[in-house]
Amino acid sequence: MLVASSKRMAVIFAEEISNYVTHVEALKEKDDNPYRNSPFRVYKEMSSKKKGKFFELLVEEYLKRQGHVVARADNSNYDRLVNGKIRLEIKGSMLWGDGTHFRWQQIRTNQEYDVVCFVAIYPDRIQFYGATKEQVCYNVEVQDEGGNWVFNQHGGKKVNSGTFVIDGFPEDFSWFSSLEDLICD
Repeated sequence: MLVASSKRMAVIFAEEISNYVTHVEALKEKDDNPYRNSPFRVYKEMSSKKKGKFFELLVEEYLKRQGHVVARADNSNYDRLVNGKIRLEIKGSMLWGDGTHFRWQQIRTNQEYDVVCFVAIYPDRIQFYGATKEQVCYNVEVQDEGGNWVFNQHGGKKVNSGTFVIDGFPEDFSWFSSLEDLICD
């Protein structure tokens, strides 16, 4: 049998929320969003999983428009097969915070791919960079003088998790190349 409760419900109503400092801060962050008036805002507002899907589709469509033949991967080690021979892994990022950097995540060096496409989505453009697997491995599988894995993404810095993350702008990575240079014959 249900018994009616005389307790007050804990609730914030819509007409009250503007009196909360937290809400005012959230609105300020929304206004500081560099994508606020960008046609790319739709991607910024997606979940990480959806972003990944659409980043892959954008790269595929871009490459097809450039005359390349692009097919879906036949396994989960890479995302697309370009021109029947280049196994392409796609990592995309949008500006983080108030535009302080990009963050490319989930870079796995043990997967079978030939080239990583690093997608940088600015509020006014999308740029495509690339690096061979060898370049990626050389530049992310890095230990400092204390034995710490500098770019390790999971499990702290003491053990190589096999998953890496890099933060910065494309120009911060001298090992980034033009994607076209890496996929053209």
